Amino acid sequence: MEFKRFKSGNNFSIGVELELRVLDKTNLLPINEYEYIISNIDKKFKNNITKEFLDSMLEINTPVFYDEKQLILYLKEIISNINGILKNKNLLLQTNGTYAQKCTNINISDNKRYKEIYDEHKALLKNFSICGTHVHIGFKDFEKALKAYNYSIYYLPLFVALSASSIYYDGEDTGIHSFRTKIFERLPKASIPEYFDTFEQMQNLYNLLEDSEVINSTKDVWWDVRIQPELKTLEFRVCDASNDFDRLELIITLFKLICKLSQNEELIKMPMQILKQNLWSATRYSMDGKMITKNGVVKIRKMLKDIIKKGLEISFYDKQSYDKAIKIVEDKSISQQMIELYKETKDLKKIEELGVFK
Repeated sequence: MEFKRFKSGNNFSIGVELELRVLDKTNLLPINEYEYIISNIDKKFKNNITKEFLDSMLEINTPVFYDEKQLILYLKEIISNINGILKNKNLLLQTNGTYAQKCTNINISDNKRYKEIYDEHKALLKNFSICGTHVHIGFKDFEKALKAYNYSIYYLPLFVALSASSIYYDGEDTGIHSFRTKIFERLPKASIPEYFDTFEQMQNLYNLLEDSEVINSTKDVWWDVRIQPELKTLEFRVCDASNDFDRLELIITLFKLICKLSQNEELIKMPMQILKQNLWSATRYSMDGKMITKNGVVKIRKMLKDIIKKGLEISFYDKQSYDKAIKIVEDKSISQQMIELYKETKDLKKIEELGVFK
């Protein structure tokens, strides 16, 4: 492994990794059909899906885009193609942050790296049926990416709140709107990272972890946000997965806006305990959470509206996009919609169906 100071990257390019489940339509149980999908998918998509940690899951890796709407159209196209394949076997493509029903038929993929990860973490990875969304933002050079990395740490709870879709897990109401976040925090190399002042500081940490045989590559550090030197991107890993394309588009554009603002605005550096508390509030309450700021406690919805308004002021959003974004922020989170649906139906299958791609 070589942790490099990169140059000549694609400034503010975007890409997404979206984790998905394959379910049996009759009982909504996970099922391993990856080989069937990869054998039948349109050849133009073959290089854009990969196996995931569980054999009942797969991951879509989009090409590099510069326009969010084009990226969303691509996701819709590849998901439509997979859906057409699954329909022939009475299967469904689905994604929520966690699997809501009892975790049965949950098996690790036959992959050397995944087997090694399981052997290392044992019970921490039991019933690890979670789906996330990773967003990559490209940068011209490492220094610009580092500036955005440090700046974005403070704002990560906003994205947890926007994406929360995992309050039900393994047959239980956890009461935690993004329980996927708490499951992932079990792992020693996950959750909120620390600040770094220089490239050398980050490089030294990665080198130490490699020399100590803790990691083999930069992919083995699972922070909520990390720099990917090989891809020349800043990767945001904090979001639950969702089948809501409008919400996903907002999340992507907001990550991009935060990265743009980071290049000129002052860094808001907060103590780790405050960062953890803010993330907990978003994890626990989603859009009804609060943030501790240097000016007092602020509701997450207000913070999101203020940032979106700033995007309008600098012409990052047009009026139509602004209005659409504000509407999503004012609405219930997916987890809050799940709570209402379960109160009405008392049926976890309905929660699974909420995440199905139609």
